[in-house]
Amino acid sequence: MQSGYVLKSALKPEAGDLEQINRFTRRPFTAEEVYTFKVVLCDNEVDRDGERFASQALYGLAELFLGKSGIFNHSMDAKTQSARIYDTAVELDQNRRTSCGEPYARLVAKAYMPHTQGNEDLILEIDSGIKKEVSVGCSMGSAVCSICGTDRREKDCGHQNGQNYQGQICCTVLGDPQDAYEWSFVAVPAQREAGVTKSCRTCTSSEQPEEAEWGRRWKNLLLGETAKYFAVACPGVPAEAARKMAECLAPEELEQVEKSLKKAAGRVVPLQPQLVPERDVADAADDGFRI
Repeated sequence: MQSGYVLKSALKPEAGDLEQINRFTRRPFTAEEVYTFKVVLCDNEVDRDGERFASQALYGLAELFLGKSGIFNHSMDAKTQSARIYDTAVELDQNRRTSCGEPYARLVAKAYMPHTQGNEDLILEIDSGIKKEVSVGCSMGSAVCSICGTDRREKDCGHQNGQNYQGQICCTVLGDPQDAYEWSFVAVPAQREAGVTKSCRTCTSSEQPEEAEWGRRWKNLLLGETAKYFAVACPGVPAEAARKMAECLAPEELEQVEKSLKKAAGRVVPLQPQLVPERDVADAADDGFRI
């Protein structure tokens, strides 16, 4: 699902950006020497794995992600370092509610990379929308059940993500950010709206999309995800044929089919879950998260 904000072309460093960028460089860089872009790192909406960040946690993560590297597929190989965050902000939309009924909030970052011959292809892929989706690697101090408040890393409360309990859908709420390791370009992020944007502006009431338009975009996203997982789980069926079959389903039926096909696809080609202990990252023995 894409944001409903007005989109513009590739960004040039804004007033004050070079000063922030040069905090991380060994010498002062000029506007012509750097390429900048904005990226939505994460938000407070329930994601594909039935988890979400606590709204307040986004503010802690905003501080922790300053200066962090952008890499590929959460690889710890320094060769994959491609960009660095030089500014962060939490954007709040009081006119939009999450599935849990809270005002929608997202963590947006500004990142830079040098204009080099080696970066030309990556810059082109970002500008063309090929390199867009991202995932973050961070350490959270708590992961509690939204129904009963039990920290699920300490014990199993019995509630299941995605299940309805007296009118409330269960999810895991991630809070108390401890550290941020990196952010990565990935093919399929856990959070549907995490990715590079052409422009990120604070929401105003006049910019809120109509609910019908959001519904259409949400269904189109589910159709795409369903067709993709169908192609993996059933390689003999063309993706377009799978999409046409899925178009006949009601939204709630489509959500169930998408979840089932994702599990089936994971048995064929294992998909990386959102919560993964960072075993190969120092000081992150049991509390690493990739989101």
